[in-house]
Amino acid sequence: MFFINISLLLVISLIITFFLFFHLYSQGNNTFVFSILDFIINNVQLLLLSNNTDNYDLLQNINAENVIKNHNFNKQIISINKNYHHDADDNISIGAWAPLNNSFILQYLKGEEQKKAIKTLLKQGFYEYYFAMNNFEDIESKITKKLLKAAEDTNLKIIIILRPPSEGNSDTSYDWKGWIKYFNSLEKRYPKSFEGFTIDDFNWISTRNDTKFKNNIDFMKYSKLIKALEDKDKDVKFYPTIYFEGRKTNIVDRKYDDFTDGFIVASGCYYNVSTLKKELTIFTEIFEKPIRYVVYPTITYNYSRQGYSPPTDQLIQATLSIASNSADGLIIFRDTDKPVIQEYLANQDSKEYLGKISKMKELQINDEKMTTANLKKLLNLPYTEQYIINCQEWSNRYDKAYDEWSDLSQSEKENDKWKKEILQVIRKDK
Repeated sequence: MFFINISLLLVISLIITFFLFFHLYSQGNNTFVFSILDFIINNVQLLLLSNNTDNYDLLQNINAENVIKNHNFNKQIISINKNYHHDADDNISIGAWAPLNNSFILQYLKGEEQKKAIKTLLKQGFYEYYFAMNNFEDIESKITKKLLKAAEDTNLKIIIILRPPSEGNSDTSYDWKGWIKYFNSLEKRYPKSFEGFTIDDFNWISTRNDTKFKNNIDFMKYSKLIKALEDKDKDVKFYPTIYFEGRKTNIVDRKYDDFTDGFIVASGCYYNVSTLKKELTIFTEIFEKPIRYVVYPTITYNYSRQGYSPPTDQLIQATLSIASNSADGLIIFRDTDKPVIQEYLANQDSKEYLGKISKMKELQINDEKMTTANLKKLLNLPYTEQYIINCQEWSNRYDKAYDEWSDLSQSEKENDKWKKEILQVIRKDK
């Protein structure tokens, strides 16, 4: 079956390639050809998923482990700092999500080397650093305290990631009360450098066979996370990591809102940015708290396993253009040294540069629209409610949700009743 699918994919890609080359060449317009073809290769797989009854799970399986295999280091993240909604005239906060460069994996550095790395990250424009812990009662605790001590006299904020069962191992502690007590003590000892924590993949699924619950958020209820959060000091910030395509997002809003200080938001469909602004707007309006958006300059492990190419510079610049104007902060996933990222950090105050990446946004969205239209026409994909799982169909959900929200009167928007109705539009698990 695997070889049949690959053969079908190759045949379809060749057909699309022929039609696009012929169409663009005949009009004397070949500027977009190569970017379109690259986009086709990266997106045809998700569109083909619409013929599979397990599509929703397949999409989440692809993204459930947003990690690149590294010989020594597991997934780690960096996150959030300021509690405000982003003003277009302000510089937004930027965080480094466990850089690939070993010289910037701060928790494993020592002494002057560690202090030098902190200064370099700050100079580059990163003011938030996020890394993972499994247990607060082992050697990791000592490593964390040394990092916090080194950062205490700087402007770098440290956020700790706790792994859900979908990412944890035999050493991972889910003693939530113990974690909260530990975080409270860190905040008292290192009030400037310790910002808080996140729980990763909060509304995502587990693709493992050894976890008790398929939905991570169900485990949070089972393990009485809310009871532990009641003891959290107000200066210890909690930023759950959630996905636009996640499950039971309504529970995140209804049950956990009183305990959160903002959200790290990621997209399982980060190769498609056509509705990113609408998605960020909907989440900002629903949660009414600062949102930091995860930007992927490099491919995540499960996408690479599916045969995807790394994100193009055009895609990354389009993402940066949209998110920097629609989110309160950016989190750069791992490849912080990538030239397209360093260019953004050095030029985010330049009108000329911002105009450039705005044009890249327009090109990327045009490419996505053209590719989607041709694929649907060639494949004759049925629109069946049962199989709304691929990225284009998620975009359709957010298009509809955004339109319904936009049509509300001001008085209706001030009434939280609309949130439940909008969340119903984007939910798959209803």
